Amino acid sequence: MVLTCNSCGRSASLVRRGSGLEFRIECGFRAVSRSEIVDRSGCSWQAECGVMSSGAVEPDPGLYPDVAAAGGDLVAALRETGRRMGVPLAGLGDSYPPEGRSSHFAAVVEARCGDVRIELVQERREVEIMLRLPLLGVAGQGSTESLEVAVAVARSWQSAVPLAEMAGRWDFLRVTSEALAHDQGRAVEYEWALIRSLSPCLIDRELVTAAFSSPELRSLFPVVAHGSLQFRRRTISGPGSDIPSIFPMADSRWRVISLWDPEIPVRTAGTAEEAVGLVVAGLPKGCGGAVEVIHAARRGT
Repeated sequence: MVLTCNSCGRSASLVRRGSGLEFRIECGFRAVSRSEIVDRSGCSWQAECGVMSSGAVEPDPGLYPDVAAAGGDLVAALRETGRRMGVPLAGLGDSYPPEGRSSHFAAVVEARCGDVRIELVQERREVEIMLRLPLLGVAGQGSTESLEVAVAVARSWQSAVPLAEMAGRWDFLRVTSEALAHDQGRAVEYEWALIRSLSPCLIDRELVTAAFSSPELRSLFPVVAHGSLQFRRRTISGPGSDIPSIFPMADSRWRVISLWDPEIPVRTAGTAEEAVGLVVAGLPKGCGGAVEVIHAARRGT
């Protein structure tokens, strides 16, 4: 992209670096701000009506006077709002803005587990809030007109206030049932209920029933993948597990495979109950119920 000086027509190259913009002028520059560039020759590139010649839109000061008072920067406005409220927001920083808008439109607040994304709507006074959890994604979202409310929500998320309590305090927050289950330490129960309701086109119901009937497997986190039933010792984890998995065979039999260790031979079973028995027999020593990762992480346990 190229910016053109409003007065003399000289140009400067525009390069994106992360969430910010870097301006390069052929003769070099001595000062850079988000709304103005001044080079050694005195040329300047000034934002007009909230839009720079690069096409990056800035927050409208008419809609967001509190942001404008903080230099047009959402992060600075949130920090100032938190200071006035006596609510410190550690981990507050820039976030990727929506396409075509400047980095002043979005902020993120890091939490012990996950984060909060805060974003300004361009066309009207509206502050969007999104609560996020690792690997799960969006846990809850909603919008308000108030930066004070956004700060309070972000601080509550940082302070590990239970998700259900937050939804009750701010009725505009819409939380997902999956995130609520993880936050309350019910992720294993939730996932088993979900899998037990799946279509038989996705997983054999006889296999699910047999596995759920086993106390050892019922306490683990179940995963369905390509018709197989797999088990995890953690409710949030990457792919792979040290617990054997059950895969269907074409002749109505079952294959029990230790995916993490190819040295362990594949075993076959004639019935779902027999396959479940092989998995239970192959559980690692000391294997107990799955760790409720989100619940533990948000509460620091």
